[in-house]
Amino acid sequence: MTEKKYLSLLGAACLVVALLCMVALLGRQSRRQEQVETALLNSSYSPNLSQVDIAEGEASISLHCGNLSGRLLWWGRTGFGMAAENPASHKSLVFPVDPVVMGEFLSAMEEVRSLTVVSRKQDNLASFGLGEGQGVRASFGLSDGTTVSQILFGDRNYSGHRIYLKTPDSPVYQGQDQFYPWLTTSAKSWADMALVSQQLLGISGGAQVQRLTMGCASKDGGFSQLVLAPTQEDFSSKVSRLLSLRGGSLIHPQVAEGRPLLAEIAVDTGFGTSATLRVYQGSQSQTDQEISSYYLVPQYSTLLEHNGSAGSGVRGDGSLPTMCYGLEISSWTWDSILTLME
Repeated sequence: MTEKKYLSLLGAACLVVALLCMVALLGRQSRRQEQVETALLNSSYSPNLSQVDIAEGEASISLHCGNLSGRLLWWGRTGFGMAAENPASHKSLVFPVDPVVMGEFLSAMEEVRSLTVVSRKQDNLASFGLGEGQGVRASFGLSDGTTVSQILFGDRNYSGHRIYLKTPDSPVYQGQDQFYPWLTTSAKSWADMALVSQQLLGISGGAQVQRLTMGCASKDGGFSQLVLAPTQEDFSSKVSRLLSLRGGSLIHPQVAEGRPLLAEIAVDTGFGTSATLRVYQGSQSQTDQEISSYYLVPQYSTLLEHNGSAGSGVRGDGSLPTMCYGLEISSWTWDSILTLME
């Protein structure tokens, strides 16, 4: 074979390889799925956001933005499913929402993220967990009743790291699953579980507490009382300890009705707000009848009640409903409360 023929064959082979590479590249590009950069909630709506509804099947929870003496505060309402033996299982709870949880949730919804279009068909939504009665629906509304965003979250993909989602008129998208902490109608997942809700009191720490009044039932049927003021040496440490305690689960206050009252703690601030915590005997062990948990029911007197108005620049109707919830606490938490009375 002459050198000229050899170079010709080599050139032809290189051309064939180049053509095959181009075909493969075009095939890959044709199979590439469409990407969309978008936020699930337009951040321009956030200043006027009034209500968020989360629903899954027949369960739902509503989160509302209210006003407490000029301060915005999120609160929740739900028909909380409890054990059938609890007499108030059908009652609705009204509770303060954890501001950190709510802030993280809204930030995640406002984040611009990359979504992949996986299907534009509307007749196979069930295969993605997005059919009728499926998935978790999150709706965002303004004070005038306008719904500004509605997202349906469906199944996760085979890896478990990505989730299918869509809006009412959109294709089916797939995106990184960063939403699992908030795709729940569980009140506990949203609630401020502190025994003393500092946001309802309008305080940011123990330095703004001016008095603790603590009463405890004694074995002889009496009720001893202890009053602590900032001038006392252990006041600050006891206030800090009380503010750090949290409940284990939510209950309706009616669950505690008729049970022995074990303690009552009043927390007064320098702003005219106060909280009264009543602790009742809770559930008992079936084997040895030992008390295994306790029920704590808080009641708040807020600046809103003292001033008789909600202030200006409010969202929604500008009102904050009376809180209606309780906390089930452990024996460890109860023992911590008892140490405050020593």
